[in-house]
Amino acid sequence: MELLQDPPSGFDTVVKAYEMARHLPATHKLDLQVGLARGGTLLATGRLDGYRQVALFSEHLRDAGWHEHLLGSEVDMHGCDLLFSHPDDHGDSRMEDPSFIRRAPMQLWGEQLPATT
Repeated sequence: MELLQDPPSGFDTVVKAYEMARHLPATHKLDLQVGLARGGTLLATGRLDGYRQVALFSEHLRDAGWHEHLLGSEVDMHGCDLLFSHPDDHGDSRMEDPSFIRRAPMQLWGEQLPATT
């Protein structure tokens, strides 16, 4: 991964996820340009070759709070096929999304069962 700016704190987890993804075998050469941005500025770029590489990298970054943007979105992609924006750029989106389930699924499932006597 090529750093273009000073990385934010915790960036080492992003680099580790990228390196793990790069080591996965790829059956097709997709040659996707991935980018990481903060405050509208591109921080780093890299290339991933296969679907499994992209899926693993994306999953790790989403778990770390980064937001994924695809081509065609309203975000400036900075020439990347896939862009991730820093968590600080977005507040807690789970609390803003009214469809977010705040209770465990088993609790909700239990409420829908008819009462037995």
